[in-house]
Amino acid sequence: MKKLVKLAAVALTASLVVGCAGPNQRPSQDSLLCTTFGALAGGAAVSLTSDNDSAAVGGAIMGGLLAMILCSAEDAVPVEVTAAAVCTDVPPPGALLDAQGCAFDSDSDGVVDGVDMCADTPAGVKVDRVGCPLDTDKDGVADFEDMCPSTPLGTIVDKTGCPIVGETIFSLPGVNFAFNSATLTEDAKTRLTAGIQTVRNLPGVINVSVEGHTDSIGSEEYNQTLSLKRAQSVVNYLVSQGANGDRLSAVGMGESDPVANNDTDAGRSANRRVDFVISE
Repeated sequence: MKKLVKLAAVALTASLVVGCAGPNQRPSQDSLLCTTFGALAGGAAVSLTSDNDSAAVGGAIMGGLLAMILCSAEDAVPVEVTAAAVCTDVPPPGALLDAQGCAFDSDSDGVVDGVDMCADTPAGVKVDRVGCPLDTDKDGVADFEDMCPSTPLGTIVDKTGCPIVGETIFSLPGVNFAFNSATLTEDAKTRLTAGIQTVRNLPGVINVSVEGHTDSIGSEEYNQTLSLKRAQSVVNYLVSQGANGDRLSAVGMGESDPVANNDTDAGRSANRRVDFVISE
């Protein structure tokens, strides 16, 4: 019987060494159990060489200490902890976030998704604060597609952003002339200041007809001739102020296209006007 006990002690001691010192040890959870087995194994191992009970007790103590060393947490393989990703910028309110909690910008325009109102902007296109392409002249055609990026505000444009032929880009009522002549008054020159800047800013692909209009006082033939002379006076003045004369043409409309009733002073004043119309 003692031989069987001794053989069991040897096997237990071997399993202790292999189990506690092996790569699959979990000392943080099993240290108490491992120490207990160590004490039993140590006591049994000493009994192999001695029948003395005191020696067996000493062996148990030594076995327990050995197990504590072999099963020490210091020898355990440390668990690698992946550091949490840190976002470059704090995500703004409303931004869509990735798995790390960081905002992303799918079209790389500088405005993050969730805030970006135009999330498929082509690469390199300048955008506003909500991520949409800039439209400087506010004609509904983005600058990167606009062939006429400085169209006057309110002008009807085609899909390329250019004014439609026949479209009046602006009208200047009350452009007055000296009585029965085509000479511009100083007040008329002041009113034409707005027209000068607009004509200067028009793209080179646009030509403009300067249309002179009169009221209905006088004969139709006379008004036709007078309106042409007055339109030419306006063109000449604009050119003297830096406008490109090659893109301007004078047209006399006479009394043919009234915008108000010629029976009143106010109506006749409104009809005596100069219109700037896209010709091509």
